[in-house]
Amino acid sequence: MEQKERINGWFRWETNHIGVLDGVRTAAIFVVLWFHFWQQTWLMPYYPTPFLAWLGIQAIDLNAIRRCGYLCVDLTILLSGFVLFLPYARNTFEGKPLDSIGAFYRKRAARILPSYLFAVLAMFFVAVSDGAYATRPAFLWKDLLTHLSFTFLIWPDTYLFSAINGVFWTVAIEMMFYSFFPFLAKFFQKHPLPTYLAMLAIGAAFTFGFCLRREDLPFMANRFLTFFPVFANGMLCAYAYVWFVKKAPQKLLLSCIGTVVAALCFVGIVKLFSSCSSAKVLQAWQLTYRIPLSYAFGGFVLGMAVSARPIRMLLSNSVMRAGALISYNLYLWHQFLIVRLRMALGCRSGADVVALGVQTQWMLHTEALLLALVVSIVLTYGLEKPLYRWIMGGFGKNRTGEKEG
Repeated sequence: MEQKERINGWFRWETNHIGVLDGVRTAAIFVVLWFHFWQQTWLMPYYPTPFLAWLGIQAIDLNAIRRCGYLCVDLTILLSGFVLFLPYARNTFEGKPLDSIGAFYRKRAARILPSYLFAVLAMFFVAVSDGAYATRPAFLWKDLLTHLSFTFLIWPDTYLFSAINGVFWTVAIEMMFYSFFPFLAKFFQKHPLPTYLAMLAIGAAFTFGFCLRREDLPFMANRFLTFFPVFANGMLCAYAYVWFVKKAPQKLLLSCIGTVVAALCFVGIVKLFSSCSSAKVLQAWQLTYRIPLSYAFGGFVLGMAVSARPIRMLLSNSVMRAGALISYNLYLWHQFLIVRLRMALGCRSGADVVALGVQTQWMLHTEALLLALVVSIVLTYGLEKPLYRWIMGGFGKNRTGEKEG
């Protein structure tokens, strides 16, 4: 009986907290971190493996992942669509109650604003002290106010040439989505297929009919509507996952299928990264393949989420959970910190770091990683979580009596 119960536990899925998502988020953030670190150090992830020569493997070459690591930002956006729509999917198939629209916005504000506003203001004051606005004083207030209001993506100068931080654009994209998400989610809940197809069509039309026809591709690559299909695929994955949990008659068979799908999608992701790394115009590739890449990401996430528990544990464990908890602050601060460390070495670019030798490259990577982890832990537990509890109306519980999420 105990053996049977243990085996059955391998195929028991939960809808309240899907641990696999923690691991996927952590992995995605670290790939993005790796990309930004490489930009500052030019440390190439190429590792000779003479001990594997008998297998025909001369080296492990991860340059494709390194060069296109920024694509994992799309994965975090897909996860956002998944997590945001999950309560609506639970409501549809399990009858679980939904938060009010006001509670949704309060939660999003409590989760996003404290760390973001602190980071913007801190980095702005550093930029001012460095004289970053000395030759363009009129730009100072525009840069600050557009970042505080999440409108900096509207103008090329505040998006591409901001003196604050280049990674904040993702938060602006998310805030745009939050602004109307509860209404979109209700419509998706009642009319899933038409709503999904409409989101897909809007994103594709904007991407292929407008963005790819423009010459300013660096500015157009990360427009909000180009991510509409990515959000849609995340929402679809949440809908499908809860449907599987409630309706799937053969969880053993579905777990086997899910594992195969996850493996095939992972291979597809690697191939897409390799294709991106050889592209002549990266932004054109990014816009062209954003939708196919989101299908590969979605298939991997959904496949892993319904796989057997021993496989899920690769991504659903205490280490990945800890990484997910600090991932927001880690994302906000990692690029800023490595740039400051590079500048402290007297290096103006990655080429200067290369000139100092591979040991300096590794040292800068290691110091930046450790510092980023410390800063993100301190800010998560010293700023983000206390202010979340305060905004939600009490330490440990929000005003609706739910535990902090």
